[in-house]
Amino acid sequence: MSDTLCNEKKKPYTFSEDGNSCIITETRTPRYWYNYLWNENHYCAQISQTGHGRSYYLSEKADMCMMNQDDARYIYLRDEKSKECWNIGEGPLNAEVENYQCVHSIGSSRIQSSYQNIASSWRLFVPEEGYQEVWTLKIKNTGERQRHLSIFSAVSFYLEGFSYPRYYEMYRCMETDYDEKLKGVYCRSTHPFAPHKRYNAFLAASEPAYAYDGNLEAFCGTTSTITRLDASASALFQRPDIVVKGKDCTNSKAALFILGGVLQHKMVLQPGEEKELQFVFGISESLEEARAVSEKFSNSAVVEKELEKAETHYLEKYRSLTVETPDEKINHMMNNWVKKQVDFCIVGKKGVRDNLQIAVGLLNYRQETAKKEILECLRHQFRDGHGVLTWYPYDDTRYSDQPFWIIWAVCQLIKETGDFSILELEIEWQDGGKAAVLDHVKAAVNRLLQDKGKHGLVRIYFADWNDALNVTTDEYAESVMLSHQFCLALKELEALLKKKGDQVYAGKIAEEYRILRNSINAYAWDGAWYMRALSDVENIGSKNSEGSKIYLNAQTWAVLGDVADAEKLPKILKAVDSMEHDFGFPLNLPPYQKYSPNVGRMSGMLPGLFENGGVYCHATGFKILMDCKVGRGSKAFETLKKIMPDSDKNPSMQSGAEPYVFTNCYSTNPGYYGKSYQSWTTGTSAWCMMGVYEGILGIKRDYDGLRIDPCLPKEWEKAEVTRHFRGADYHVIIENPDHLEKGVLEIKTDGAVCDMSDKADGFVLPDFKDGKMHEVHVILRK
Repeated sequence: MSDTLCNEKKKPYTFSEDGNSCIITETRTPRYWYNYLWNENHYCAQISQTGHGRSYYLSEKADMCMMNQDDARYIYLRDEKSKECWNIGEGPLNAEVENYQCVHSIGSSRIQSSYQNIASSWRLFVPEEGYQEVWTLKIKNTGERQRHLSIFSAVSFYLEGFSYPRYYEMYRCMETDYDEKLKGVYCRSTHPFAPHKRYNAFLAASEPAYAYDGNLEAFCGTTSTITRLDASASALFQRPDIVVKGKDCTNSKAALFILGGVLQHKMVLQPGEEKELQFVFGISESLEEARAVSEKFSNSAVVEKELEKAETHYLEKYRSLTVETPDEKINHMMNNWVKKQVDFCIVGKKGVRDNLQIAVGLLNYRQETAKKEILECLRHQFRDGHGVLTWYPYDDTRYSDQPFWIIWAVCQLIKETGDFSILELEIEWQDGGKAAVLDHVKAAVNRLLQDKGKHGLVRIYFADWNDALNVTTDEYAESVMLSHQFCLALKELEALLKKKGDQVYAGKIAEEYRILRNSINAYAWDGAWYMRALSDVENIGSKNSEGSKIYLNAQTWAVLGDVADAEKLPKILKAVDSMEHDFGFPLNLPPYQKYSPNVGRMSGMLPGLFENGGVYCHATGFKILMDCKVGRGSKAFETLKKIMPDSDKNPSMQSGAEPYVFTNCYSTNPGYYGKSYQSWTTGTSAWCMMGVYEGILGIKRDYDGLRIDPCLPKEWEKAEVTRHFRGADYHVIIENPDHLEKGVLEIKTDGAVCDMSDKADGFVLPDFKDGKMHEVHVILRK
């Protein structure tokens, strides 16, 4: 890696003092750096550092309305005398601007720049309520002569995202028109199979347009459109004819092809003069609704008030969980950005396995939302105990691990709430009928018990957590990782049942744990680590395997599931430590060099990419909690720092990932070295957040209350946490004067010394439930 990449001064961004804004000062980042803005109505806007991105609505029933095709959201400016044209964020025209800055904040994004004495600012946010985003455009003449400008705001209209019979494509049912009361272009759809009425879109402004286009072919030109195989078409916005050739919009309308909304406004600016325009891009059930929304947000005072409400709403959602550590980057990430990322994953993902993991992370600070999501996931469980892979888009491919996540998440929910009555709630099955939550859990247990293979481990089916591990040559192959996870689920459920008073079923569960643990240790232990899967063709992740010899997850979950005994544990830790890489911990080593049908998709990838030997950050998150479980706080912290955004060894200008959110993986392949693929919608966020709050800081939910069991990095002398739990707030100060990772705890609660006798696994705080803040002082001693 070059010294330039590691040079702090060369970074094209900084954080605001409170950490809630990332200020980007270079348009040409390695890839688009996005912010996501959304509300509880499930309207979402993705915004890049240039301003473009997709806007969509996903209903509670997971019916998608993707508003704009190819992420088209643009503003163009043109000097009417010189005919020079540019964008505030440079793209897509790519005319270079000066004084560029993009501020991605928790609740808004703002892009600003200057071009030949015209200073402009484009701010975007999603109001707390509604189905729209609001843009504020400010243009100022900083020169000494009068300027005549045209402003073109442009979007495409798509409105796809739901299932319908063949030949009923949405574009066959759409038309655009300009509406004077709306002061914008309205796109009306009449699709007979639309799942709800909100499949009409609009782009409106606070001022009437000088001209408009509803036909993007008229705006972009015939050579700037693409016709697809089904005769549908899309527009290219890199050099739209109307803008670059000095023309005015044509007042075109469209049906069928190619639909969009372009509003042209003309303004004259005297030297020093600034003008402002408001825009609304949204969806509606009717033209009348769109008109009302446009009228509301034409008022600048209303816009500012709604922006303040939206930004306050974001921060209020996250304020119940805060942290202060000696590491500033941890503070910036953990106090709002990671919570926003976890929160967004609920909007961006619709899968049983994914959403249950995210929901358990949410239990730390958005308990009601997490509860709602966990119960929603149960609705996508079949009566035989397994669950769908995703419900948007619908995919019921038989993965084996959904039952584990159901058991684990329900146990965590009861620990968080202390409300055992949840177990009696009636929840629908995916395939009809309904049953109590506890019956859903028991069905998941029975599913995993029935899915055992000949060695007594759980079968893998198409895949388990690792989507790319597809043992296509052996339908009876068994998953070691899932079997470890099932051990954890059985232990968690045993504890829940004992608290509930069901000693008989708890005893059966304890026996199943004992049997499964013995089977794993009898058949899956390879002498120095656990294998990843058992197969008659060839065991996977064994020292004798062809290709990859060791898998990370088979080791971390052996510890998390209490499978490894005292003799095996040191060997596991040594094996895991041997996998360490600058960017984190690869999923498997060495990477597969050729395709193996017995391993499946991951072995067909290039070595070092994604699951084939790449650093899969989600799995590294598991490793952080493993380190904390065995008392390795410094190792946990070092591991976290490796996969943090913009890490020392893999800065964002190399990885390409945004410096304020976690990513799914880093490549170790030389041709794509250090690069990441996908950020924002990744379980890495939830697991790293849990790694900090529940692992390192040791603030853990339990049936009897909030447990304190820190495992700190040795260098940390002090850390503070604020956590809302069961109707009370806890301010926990942890001091580490002796620079320990684990230690004997001294605890005072509201000034009273706590009895710490026989508290080897931490201390459970009193369950106050009184709506007050309680001070907890913790000291680690030798």
